[in-house]
Amino acid sequence: MTDRPDRERLEALQRSIMTAWYSPFQLARSALDMIVSRLMGARGDFRLLEAIAGPQPPFDYAVRNGATRDELWVDYVADTGDGFNPTYAIASLLARPSLSLGGRETRRGEVLIMGGDQVYPSATRQAYWTRLVEPYAAALPKADIKEPPHLFAIPGNHDWYDGLMSFMRLFGQKRTLGAWKTLQSRSYFALKLPHGFWLLGVDIQLEADIDQPQIEYFCRLARHEMRDGDRVVLCTAEPDWVKGAIYNPDLQSNLAFFEKQLADARPGVEVVARIAGDLHHYRRHESADGRQNIIAGGGGAFLHPTHGEPVTEVRSGAGADQRIYTLKASFPSESESRRLTWRNVLFARYNLGFWPAAAFVYMLSSLTLPRPGPGAVAWVLIVLLLFIIFTDTHRVWYRRLAGSLHACAHLGAALGLTYLGGALLRVDVRNLHSLWSILGVTLFVGLTGAAIGSTLMGIYLLISLNVARRHGNEAFSALRIEDYKNFLRIHVHPAGLTFYPVGLRRVPRAWKVAEDRGPGEPYFTPARGALTPELIEEPITIPIAPQHRRSGRLPADADAAAAGLCERAVDGPHEPREPRSRPSGSGATSEAGAIDR
Repeated sequence: MTDRPDRERLEALQRSIMTAWYSPFQLARSALDMIVSRLMGARGDFRLLEAIAGPQPPFDYAVRNGATRDELWVDYVADTGDGFNPTYAIASLLARPSLSLGGRETRRGEVLIMGGDQVYPSATRQAYWTRLVEPYAAALPKADIKEPPHLFAIPGNHDWYDGLMSFMRLFGQKRTLGAWKTLQSRSYFALKLPHGFWLLGVDIQLEADIDQPQIEYFCRLARHEMRDGDRVVLCTAEPDWVKGAIYNPDLQSNLAFFEKQLADARPGVEVVARIAGDLHHYRRHESADGRQNIIAGGGGAFLHPTHGEPVTEVRSGAGADQRIYTLKASFPSESESRRLTWRNVLFARYNLGFWPAAAFVYMLSSLTLPRPGPGAVAWVLIVLLLFIIFTDTHRVWYRRLAGSLHACAHLGAALGLTYLGGALLRVDVRNLHSLWSILGVTLFVGLTGAAIGSTLMGIYLLISLNVARRHGNEAFSALRIEDYKNFLRIHVHPAGLTFYPVGLRRVPRAWKVAEDRGPGEPYFTPARGALTPELIEEPITIPIAPQHRRSGRLPADADAAAAGLCERAVDGPHEPREPRSRPSGSGATSEAGAIDR
């Protein structure tokens, strides 16, 4: 029976709602966080302190109690710690001992990987505790598990907002997150999996770079621990194959440089899959030879659209090894995503916190626009500049055109409301002399402009995303959609490595405290109905290398040459090399024939 203090604490957890990104306070705070984090990242890279703090050997999950493992289950989740409802819903699914997915029985991961942006909106100690630690502790209490699963995490941009201090306090000091036990001492890590697979978690630090100590860490690992034929699953906080192709090519070059360094250190090792979050949906791209690029950022943050900038084909890889990857699956589907965008017509309803900002702009417009002069011209230029900066695109002509049209719509609406207010109050808005007339017109424009300005913003975002395929982040952060969450369940077995993409189409909006919960059971259950996880698509299997050689370490001269390559500066020049020959049988297959024990 749950006692009253525990019940009150548990019920208080449910009051953690999705971040209101369009409130003036949050907009200002987010801008400040970005500025401070950039300065801290430039002046003091926490990863340099990690590198001198002590060694972190790879974590070996290929062997258990002295015997070689035949299989291993690993879970992957990213973009957690926003509103309670989606965060806890996914945490409770991860906590279940098993999940039946499409007629297949899967088991809870012995290892949980958190792939970035563990908390929103800011990386404070309190935010980590209330938005991440407590929901996960309620889903899988520490006292209920004799052999706790292990937990590893890489930081995303939100985790870097305080210079990584809160992140390392939680994940780098051998603490627990509910029953999940942390082991890492750095913001990056390497896991050795059965059957020649490796999982590498790489910290890209605010899209900036992969620091030299980190490069050297993974190069040493490749030279001394990996073997020819080993296959690597690469986890990063940003999907460079999408974001790099659309916005910032440096993202692709940074990760490509890392992959080239890894390949030069151990030429027989292959990167066969990349996993990332940051975009809050599920997307999978596949190359012609079966390599996978998977976005699985559905751990709890607001949903991102899947129908924005065209990404039917993307590229990944280092130098001459770069390949074309084709889009194979999305969750939600593009048609569902397009339909959800129409909710922006109700932007004013979903974003009451935006009303004061809209009211302020409209009130200042009412005081300047009716009286032509330097003040009116200056205000028009300021508004035009603000909306041009707000416009989401990497094309200058589109930014100027769309931003100007958006600004003119608001300025025109504000001027129209000003004349309407003057007509209702029977005053000439071009010659307002009395304080009461000025106050009356200004208040009228502010009150009506709050609603109309918010609605115009929503219509702009709707048109921009569904027609011009821009503003995906702004349009969906405004909606704060809690549904369509996802995570990956990974099974390493004698036939290869299989990804189970798990989707949760509907997240409960209300929970009840379990009165007579048993050991290992969650503290909350849905108030109505039940959680209904589903397979987003059929499982995807990457087979083991057919010629998985175990030839030992590279010769001493090769080790020295590889070491020299790894010692080059991260931003230094690097030449493309000829593509390596690939072992046959790299294509993705179903898990039929896998041996489960």
